Amino acid sequence: MAGFWSAQLPGSWRSNRSVLYVVHASKLKVMDNLQDQIHFIPREADHRRNQQTNLLTDNPFPIDTDLHPNLALAGLISELLVYCSNKKYGCPQIVRQDALHGHVLYCSYAPSVCPNKSLGCPYKGTMRDSKDHLQNCVYERFKGYIESTNKRFEKLESLFADQSRKVEKLQRIIRSGKSVVYDANISTSGVTSPTTDKAEGSQHEESSSSSGTKRTVVSTFPHDEITCHRTIASHPCGVTSVAVNQDIVFAGAHDGSTKVFDINTGNLLKDSKGHTMSVWGLAVMPSGDRYFSAGSDGTIKVWDWRNEDPEACLVKTIPDHLAKVYGLVIDQGRLYSASSDKTIKVWDTETLECLATFQGHTGGVNCLAALADSSAHQLVTGSSDKTIKLWDVTTGTCLNTVRRGTSEVLDVAVGDGMLFGSTYDAVIHVYDLNETRELGTLSGHNWEVWQLEYAQGHLFSGSFDHTIKRWDPRRFQCDLTLKGHKSE
Repeated sequence: MAGFWSAQLPGSWRSNRSVLYVVHASKLKVMDNLQDQIHFIPREADHRRNQQTNLLTDNPFPIDTDLHPNLALAGLISELLVYCSNKKYGCPQIVRQDALHGHVLYCSYAPSVCPNKSLGCPYKGTMRDSKDHLQNCVYERFKGYIESTNKRFEKLESLFADQSRKVEKLQRIIRSGKSVVYDANISTSGVTSPTTDKAEGSQHEESSSSSGTKRTVVSTFPHDEITCHRTIASHPCGVTSVAVNQDIVFAGAHDGSTKVFDINTGNLLKDSKGHTMSVWGLAVMPSGDRYFSAGSDGTIKVWDWRNEDPEACLVKTIPDHLAKVYGLVIDQGRLYSASSDKTIKVWDTETLECLATFQGHTGGVNCLAALADSSAHQLVTGSSDKTIKLWDVTTGTCLNTVRRGTSEVLDVAVGDGMLFGSTYDAVIHVYDLNETRELGTLSGHNWEVWQLEYAQGHLFSGSFDHTIKRWDPRRFQCDLTLKGHKSE
């Protein structure tokens, strides 16, 4: 007959009657429900203590032992076999109660999150799966860029704080009525002085004459003062591309989504998710019913956004490019795409066929712009190979190449016989479009300029320094700086 052990709980643990724990050699039974936190598992005992135990006596333990009953019970509980607390995540291990803590510390089924959670990765899984996830984690691939960007933000914030102190000092001087003398060596696009009678977020540029007296730059922009009409904050992450058609604005973001808004009300009209990575290029058909998007996943997507069926909105996905697609532009029934695979492709906007591929850049193509006022059907592209190329889109030949030789070209714009190119060194270069000779440079941004747009005889530039500047290219002066964005 198999042996038994028994123990009584101390008085503080029991009611009017004693609670008896009985351990059989093949199974542990608890006679009261005081240990419901433990999973009891049948097991074969390795010991025989029939001769040392007598259930019929008042003292079930051997006469020659002075072991406290509570310690004996604790020893029995420590030998119990229990499931790992990570069983619900798939751990099959069964361990002793006293070894459970050590096992859980190193259990490969323990719940885990991605090491890049602080960067925004939503992954949740187990320790054993986290290594496989890390190999495919998008945030891991961008980790270096994000960390370097954060460092740049820290430097930029320090610079802003220093500039703010200088601005406050100037404002105190102005309020005190003292004369202000500007350094005559500062360029006409350098020193800025905010005026108190203008809308918040904008400031007119002022420069100094050779005599050291203040001279205000008079704007020749034909429209009224520029103010922020509305702020649309529907994207959960950074907006990477924007296109406008009449009263509709299209916006792409880092999360791969594209959204459509009513520009008058700010209402969200459509939210489409198709890209797996950042959307860098948007182009809208003149009718406004169809638009194209492209991004870091190397695809171009075609959308009929007015279709009420969400699945039918995505007309087609074009995967022909071999790398990221940074720019899209529509001109005369053709869609042009610029990619970091060093090519420019031409597409029929109706049949969506690829009509031609332009090759000539030795680095990724970052931007492109069509010469809308030209009857010669020409296209301008800028590249990481530090060149700007002018193309004849009819023949696909390169007509001219402007070699910068100092920095990558980030964006291009054309207008009124001038060609503009922004480079990674935060400078905007101005060229004569016909002779491709440099006319001068526009300097004033503190960080690289990612966006250029020419309209109404003026150039607008958007920079990583969180500002938008308006330039009079004929005077080579910045006559307005718009502030309000908190990021590039």
